[in-house]
Amino acid sequence: MASDAPPPSTGPDTTGPDDQTTIDARLLTPRVAVVAPAGDVDTATAGPLREAIGVQVGAGAVHVVLDLSGVEFMGSAGLALLIAEREAAIAREGELRLAGVPRTAGRALSLTGLAELFDTYPDAEAAAADLR
Repeated sequence: MASDAPPPSTGPDTTGPDDQTTIDARLLTPRVAVVAPAGDVDTATAGPLREAIGVQVGAGAVHVVLDLSGVEFMGSAGLALLIAEREAAIAREGELRLAGVPRTAGRALSLTGLAELFDTYPDAEAAAADLR
């Protein structure tokens, strides 16, 4: 990471409505954000996750790495969020990359045919390595 990189965090963690889902969001570089939900990504938590991504984009991120390593369940609202955020990233000439995709979320992506739309990486650092 370059010495002129922003501080690792742009705000506190957010807790989802069920108090068991948390969202850590930070700028990794001035143009790359890492957003990491932990818990369930479903109808109740998709809104706060979308807001956390929006805050990072508002802070200057063009690219978003969604670190799913802490996700225990991904419902249809989570899958819809992935599609919408991918389209938003393309519109701002950026990318949405997925990191640490757990088996349950990977299965949902595969069964719905969405796996082909996303570049996936073992962890957030690998996903962000060549983004500028």
